[in-house]
Amino acid sequence: MGGPAAHGQHNKPHKRGRTAGASARNKHKLAKEGGRQHVKSGAHTLASAGKMQRLNEAKQLRERKKNEVMAQRRQQGPPPVVAFLPLSEEVDFPALWRLVLSAFAAGPPGKAVQPKKKGGAEDMEADEPSTSGAEDYPLVPTTVAVPGRAKQRFTFLPPPSNRGDPLAAVELGKTAELVVAVLPAKNKAVCIDSEGQLALSTLRQLGMPAIMAVVAGGAAAAAGAAPGAKPAATANRMKERAGAKKRAAAVLASEVPGDHKVVAVDDEADCTQFIRNLTEVHPSAPLWRRQRPCLLVDAAHFFPAPDEVGTLTLRGYVRHLGLSANQIVHVPGAGDFQIERIEGTEEPAALGAAPRSTSAATNDDEMDASRSSMVVLPDPTAREEVIREKEADPLAGEQTWPTDMEMLEAEQQGAKKRRLPRGTSEYQAAWITDDIIEGDDDVSEEEGNAADEHDDVRSLAGGRAGTEAGGLMSEFGGDDTDDMAADLADDEDGDEADHKQRWREQQDDIMFPDEVDTPRDVAARVRFAKYRGLKSWRSSAWDPKEGLPREYARVFAFQNPKRAHKRAKAAAEAVGGPGDAHGVPAGAYVTIHLARVPTAAAAAVVARVASLLRGELPPLAVFGLLQHETKLSVVNFSVRKAAALEEPLPNKSELLLVTGLRSYVARPIFSTDEPSGSRFKMERFLHPGRQTVLSVYGPICFGPLPVLAFLRAPDGSLRLAASGTLRGCDPDRLVIKKVVLSGYPVKVHKKKAFVRWMFFGPEDVRWFRPVELWTKHGRRGRIKEPMGTHGTMKCLFDGPVTQQDAVCMSLYKRTFPPWPENMSFS
Repeated sequence: MGGPAAHGQHNKPHKRGRTAGASARNKHKLAKEGGRQHVKSGAHTLASAGKMQRLNEAKQLRERKKNEVMAQRRQQGPPPVVAFLPLSEEVDFPALWRLVLSAFAAGPPGKAVQPKKKGGAEDMEADEPSTSGAEDYPLVPTTVAVPGRAKQRFTFLPPPSNRGDPLAAVELGKTAELVVAVLPAKNKAVCIDSEGQLALSTLRQLGMPAIMAVVAGGAAAAAGAAPGAKPAATANRMKERAGAKKRAAAVLASEVPGDHKVVAVDDEADCTQFIRNLTEVHPSAPLWRRQRPCLLVDAAHFFPAPDEVGTLTLRGYVRHLGLSANQIVHVPGAGDFQIERIEGTEEPAALGAAPRSTSAATNDDEMDASRSSMVVLPDPTAREEVIREKEADPLAGEQTWPTDMEMLEAEQQGAKKRRLPRGTSEYQAAWITDDIIEGDDDVSEEEGNAADEHDDVRSLAGGRAGTEAGGLMSEFGGDDTDDMAADLADDEDGDEADHKQRWREQQDDIMFPDEVDTPRDVAARVRFAKYRGLKSWRSSAWDPKEGLPREYARVFAFQNPKRAHKRAKAAAEAVGGPGDAHGVPAGAYVTIHLARVPTAAAAAVVARVASLLRGELPPLAVFGLLQHETKLSVVNFSVRKAAALEEPLPNKSELLLVTGLRSYVARPIFSTDEPSGSRFKMERFLHPGRQTVLSVYGPICFGPLPVLAFLRAPDGSLRLAASGTLRGCDPDRLVIKKVVLSGYPVKVHKKKAFVRWMFFGPEDVRWFRPVELWTKHGRRGRIKEPMGTHGTMKCLFDGPVTQQDAVCMSLYKRTFPPWPENMSFS
């Protein structure tokens, strides 16, 4: 018998792959690039030409980046903001602060000590720089000049007085371009305590700037380095310093990935090394901050007007991007305001800056004089308006849900239809009191809303038996809070009972998702009047413009969000250019005048800046908004629940949302975060380990933008509940609430079954007859007819049904976030 070749079998030749020769590799490469496949001569020449081209492109990229860095260094910009952050209570930060500032005030080695000035932290309302003694360095923001480099300056920010306040860390994350993490140098000290971990976690969520580590507190080791110390003591000191730096680098790497420079600062000699490393670290800020102009406020004044508004002036450096007089400025704690004008201001003196000579300072003085005399006015035709809501037009769109007048007319028409004996006159009908009104199935809008205010009542894990035993549980995360939940909380000592109830509801939601019990006191066709059935969750049609609430007429939407973001970003980057007469470039020290600021809001801003200059509060950062970022829309954030928060967080809980730019209180709705799909299921709880979308009514914002959600405790403290990023602004996002009505077969014969406990009346069975049924064992069916007067129904399925199976019906309704109570969003 012949071999395989005799039967016509021809195997493919062996492919050697990477072990093939140079000729095979060149053929494959040429075929992939679209060239000739059979090239035997000159292949090595083409390969070498491609390699030289790649090397040339890499060289050009390096040169371009080098030129950008050199141009940035030559440019006289604002001093980078350096924030000091002690990560442990065992750090003696006031001593470190005095040591570092004294090193900057001393000037370069071999020169006389200059008088100390609180340049960046002076009270601008006094308009007189104050001097201090050699040891008087209060914990206030201070601008310093590098010894020997007068043009290289830094603005030092002290740590917040309350280390446990997460909002103080948020304010540092809004302004800092370089974070100096201070760790203790003691051997058995706690390097990072709980407050330090909270601050680092907050900074990571907002976007970690450049970071540098400092080990301080080795006073005993520094004393051993005094003149005349023994060599053994000096060696021991060096060993302890090396161990402290190595320990700090290991601990910091576990919290913030990457290699970080660690410097030990114990005496004046160490401060020289600290200054050298500080000048070598390149400050950086997150992308969301670099896309908008920012003003770190040094001073604030208010000039009231007779009509309870006035002009608020803020002074500081313009950072990141140029600021246009046509832009809207967001002031935290006050709101969004238009710019009346922008005035150039003389820059304050930095601590340790030496006086300039007359010949060297001529050009700089002329430039400073031109900047200080600059006045920029807005363009009336291009000036943006502070618009929050759109003017609602009741005739703008057609609504499928009937109005109140239409429902009232339907009730009146239904009430006139009565079953009367044949031949009964109207006079006789007026005396009949026990008539059956045919219009009792009509549902008014008021009845539907009143019924929808109650949450979907759910049974415990024990099933329907718990319902009959009186264990009705409210569905936290439904439309509103159930009255039965409040009664139960009053009976079991208030908050503790409510906390336990939430735990039970969360576990019930995990074990029996979306399952609710049909109420006995309200007809199911009334309670679930706004719900509908879907043949397929994926493919069934659902119009996003259908059944919208009246609030949707007051929100804005984009036809093309990406195009709007691109245009707003391009307009912001063009501000401050050579041809822009209505903007100031980044790096200018200016005073902005904000128009029509309420007196109460302005007083709060002035008081906060005064507290900042005393070192009591964190710095105040004012941002220039991009186009459309004041208009109201539906904003979606993709978040994850914080690992430290163990208690259940129900839907529509009141949270403090911090988006970097704004901080406002909202009650978001939770929904699934699926990569693809046109509709998303509402979540009744924020479950850990899941990516969830929070939807709220809020001002339009363009990404990338972080978000932190804080939960306020009864004692007033804040706890991080969730963190994530902006997903987008889309009012057409379909958030669907799903409820599952369940019943149990009481009599089964092959594909037929008699089901009870899903409804409690034949009218409800007829009402929901078109909706498809399904069982937990995978059967599909439909309702055939009601049986009796207690809600039993006859059902048919596509296969045999067991007695242990459960029959379910899925109903769906679109849900919307609650309307905000405060429209300032400050």
